[in-house]
Amino acid sequence: TVDLLMQRAKQVANPDVGLQDKVHFVFNNLSSTNLDQKEKDLLTVLNDTYMPWFCQYVVIKRAAQEANYHQLYVQFVDRLDKKLSQLLKGVIGVTIDNIKILLADDKITSSSSVRSLLKNLGSWLGCLTLMKNKPILQKDLDFKQLIVDAYERGRLIAVIPFVAKVIESCAGSRVFRPPNPWTMLVLSLLAELHPLSDLKLSIKFEIEVLCKNLNRDIKDIKPASAFKNCTVNKDGNPDWTSRDSGANLSSFKPLPTVPDARLLAAAAGMAGMGGDGGLGG
Repeated sequence: TVDLLMQRAKQVANPDVGLQDKVHFVFNNLSSTNLDQKEKDLLTVLNDTYMPWFCQYVVIKRAAQEANYHQLYVQFVDRLDKKLSQLLKGVIGVTIDNIKILLADDKITSSSSVRSLLKNLGSWLGCLTLMKNKPILQKDLDFKQLIVDAYERGRLIAVIPFVAKVIESCAGSRVFRPPNPWTMLVLSLLAELHPLSDLKLSIKFEIEVLCKNLNRDIKDIKPASAFKNCTVNKDGNPDWTSRDSGANLSSFKPLPTVPDARLLAAAAGMAGMGGDGGLGG
């Protein structure tokens, strides 16, 4: 999946293998306690010629795959940005470019690995922008249009987790935490989606977790009315639970309310085998 991003990345000047290895080594050994030294190590080998390559490396090779290190990488990029002109701007630009590549990929509804990369880049984008009180411009990513298009095209299963990861960063923002109007607009769209019958539980869950992280009750958010005139075909649509699934339940026999003798005997046998080796301690 990362290969997809590398294949579609803009053509840039690549440093020799030796320099690439040095950059790789710096990131492999980066920690919150050695940022000073690693910054010096990197600045001795990196120059403006390879800045576009470095931006791609940070986004594709690191941020897209290593969500647990996002905060550390943001700190590192912020430090480097003071010495390397336009680095942060370049990293944000490459992040948005790769988000658009993933959003346009046909595999987004069927591949969990594509969706995972998209979520990671959503979290990364939020850390680089909203958490630092910087807006995401509509010309770069129009969140309302993105959600409406996903609703109509059967891509909510990928887009809602992505949006949730971006907006989650608002919790740490002075400017964008609720009741910021831009943030509340996105939440109102999610509040309109949440009660829809047959919407996949996984999508509803993403919305609920986001609201919890923002200390907002979904019931207290005024729903938008963006989907009223939208048409959607639910047949074979990954965003929706099949309406036929309930009809098939009649073919299953209910479990007995009182266990039969075989079940009781099996349970007794398992209890006898447990001895002192159970999970209790």
